[in-house]
Amino acid sequence: MISKAWISAFYEKEFGKKPSCFRAPGRINLIGEHTDYNQGFVMPAGIDFYCYVAISDTQAHSSSIIACDYQEKFSFNSLPEKPTSTHWVNYILGVIKAMNKRGKVLPFFNAIIQSDIPVGAGLSSSAALESVFAKAFNTFFNLGFSSMELALIAREAENDFVGLQCGIMDMFASIHAKENHAIRLDCRSLEYEYFPLELADNKIVLFDTCIKHELASSEYNQRRKECEAAVSRLNQLGHRVESLRGVDVSMLHAEKSQLDTLLYKRAKYVIEENARVDKFSKAISTSDWATAGSYLYGSHDGLKNDYEVSCKELDLLVDVARESEGVWGARMMGGGFGGCTINLVKEDKVEEVIEHVKTSYSDTFGVAPKYYIATTGNGACEI
Repeated sequence: MISKAWISAFYEKEFGKKPSCFRAPGRINLIGEHTDYNQGFVMPAGIDFYCYVAISDTQAHSSSIIACDYQEKFSFNSLPEKPTSTHWVNYILGVIKAMNKRGKVLPFFNAIIQSDIPVGAGLSSSAALESVFAKAFNTFFNLGFSSMELALIAREAENDFVGLQCGIMDMFASIHAKENHAIRLDCRSLEYEYFPLELADNKIVLFDTCIKHELASSEYNQRRKECEAAVSRLNQLGHRVESLRGVDVSMLHAEKSQLDTLLYKRAKYVIEENARVDKFSKAISTSDWATAGSYLYGSHDGLKNDYEVSCKELDLLVDVARESEGVWGARMMGGGFGGCTINLVKEDKVEEVIEHVKTSYSDTFGVAPKYYIATTGNGACEI
């Protein structure tokens, strides 16, 4: 298990100096998928898997970062203009560049990274990496950024340097997470509200497909372009909308014949998903688990049929959940084409459901899915 003591001792052995230590969580998203970059609503929570960083300044004329998970070291004395072939370091370099744009030039430093967030599972390991370095730089070098600014810096790193045109949800959740709470975030105004995540006799179970199809990143960017194209077409038709957040069902249906079928489907999903976030939050507030679960299934159906970002592995996991006693609802979580499903399960049925899902998945794909019982965690902090 990773701890402050472990990563601090590793750092001292490597660099001969006592570091400051930080961590940031991965995230689950209860509902509201692909809505953040459409200025919609999302409902994430931090999860108790973390990316840890030990950091200190150095008298050397270069910075060095060691990624324990990859057993790799990256050193630099100036920022590269383009992403490097060392993929993991690009998230960090992107954060530094975003801070530089805001007038903050960082001194040289040494850092060590270790993470227990499963990579490729849709738990936002990359956002946690960006967020923990944003928090560490801000605190250690006393840069003075607010938590909201740190989330924006982390998103800019991914959008402008790494090249994934994601929204702000993952970074926002990693920085603002609160134990035993979910966050309902308005991605247009950035106003947010904490919801107590009181699950009573239920558990959140994640099933990991253990795959990530290669088209995930390119298709993610393509979906954003399609949503922007739908908005552009609606403006051509006389509507004044900045994003799909400004489109309601009646407007979309009225213009259906004037929209490309593909764009109509993409917009339909986003509009319906925004509505589901509101309905889901009300359902869990009243412990109406059956209704909450129905919105999870509705979300997956929309992601599969209208947004077309699911895959056969994710679909099987959700189909098996539908037929399993004790599962209130399930859906794919994250960008799509692999990663995890999120399942709301009665506590006394968890073991039975896990065995049923593992067996069904193994019989079909020849490999057992990983699974995690999700427990919430706090946002980026010094430890």
